[in-house]
Amino acid sequence: MREDAFDSLYRTWYRTLVAKAFLVTGGRLNAAEDAVQEAFIQCWRRMTEPGKPPVQFWGRWLSTTVVREALRRRTPDLPFDLGRHDSAVMAPDMAVEVQLKDIYRRVCAEMARLQERPRQAMALRCIAGLSSAEVAEEMGITQSTVRVHLAEARRALEPLRDELRQLGIVDDEEGGRHG
Repeated sequence: MREDAFDSLYRTWYRTLVAKAFLVTGGRLNAAEDAVQEAFIQCWRRMTEPGKPPVQFWGRWLSTTVVREALRRRTPDLPFDLGRHDSAVMAPDMAVEVQLKDIYRRVCAEMARLQERPRQAMALRCIAGLSSAEVAEEMGITQSTVRVHLAEARRALEPLRDELRQLGIVDDEEGGRHG
């Protein structure tokens, strides 16, 4: 039974998680795939360890875990690799996906240009869907500092706000949960 549940989670979430990790790693497909693989290893362990409290929402749990792992794998000195972005995005409908891939490419490039702490805050808050309090705890900073980092990231990404909205990374409700 656990294997079926795990397989279902994998089939449902793998591509979405790679796309999220790809954004967080600044376009590093290998790092993104490694982050997703590690998240699924942790997922399997969590599913098979007796005595652990049950996970209510595996999608949110996996998204948060992937973003954490992707942030650990982030290499800020490497330039964004535009040639490798396509394999991290799902492509069920070519007409729609051509436009989304271009948007995705621009967003990846801009995320890669962010300073480390604003990128980390944006990834945890908007991509993993953590609350500001959870982001503050994860980063070891205050909630007000989280807000400063998020404001810096949003300012830098403002020219791409419509594109970010299309990808589901931000919405009109400031501080809305995603993931």
